[in-house]
Amino acid sequence: MSGLDDLRRLQSAAQSFVREPRSAIGMDETGTVEVRVDETGRLDAVEIHRDWRRRFSPEAVAPAVLAAAGDALAKQAAAWAEDVRRPPPPARPAAGPTGPAVRPRFDGAPDPRLHDLLRTVTEAFAEIGAYAEHVQASAQRTTTGRSHSGRVTITLTGSHLTTVEIDERWLRSEASGRQVADEIEAACRQAYRAIAADDEATSTRTPHLDEVRRLARDPENFIRRVTGD
Repeated sequence: MSGLDDLRRLQSAAQSFVREPRSAIGMDETGTVEVRVDETGRLDAVEIHRDWRRRFSPEAVAPAVLAAAGDALAKQAAAWAEDVRRPPPPARPAAGPTGPAVRPRFDGAPDPRLHDLLRTVTEAFAEIGAYAEHVQASAQRTTTGRSHSGRVTITLTGSHLTTVEIDERWLRSEASGRQVADEIEAACRQAYRAIAADDEATSTRTPHLDEVRRLARDPENFIRRVTGD
């Protein structure tokens, strides 16, 4: 097998580790609450219409936030599934004048860079078990977050928003849609910081898998890792 064949095989293996959805926006059925989730499904932003009081009661705010978050996740999952089914675009021809084919510099004698990358990918496969255990445990983990004022408390199951509790006395006062949204976002950020700390500790168990995922996200860096260009 040539060095070029090795590189293509490595790229394919690395890309199998990276199947990331895109961010998505969802709304409740009234269109009063809008939630954006990022690529990992985490709540990224909340918008609550300034006339929310005319649209529903204070008791309906928390359920509307959950409904909007669920809508965003459903749209994200649908878009991700469509991306997976869609065939990759054809490779673009190289720019500039054509000339004789250039053989990869690592054809012939094994190149140390290719050997190192092969070892990294092999070790990454060996780490998949530990990573899968972490993913399974993370999906069932519950994390609580509170805003600084204590007016909003949220619970995440995995990284997804599953409960929202809002101080109803505050809601019934002069709380604006923007203020409520800010409190929800703050509570989520606190919970996500706790999750990030746990994930960082786990990543020390899968350093090669993390490296392959980083390389797969940046194909140009992948090539430079092998060729040195």
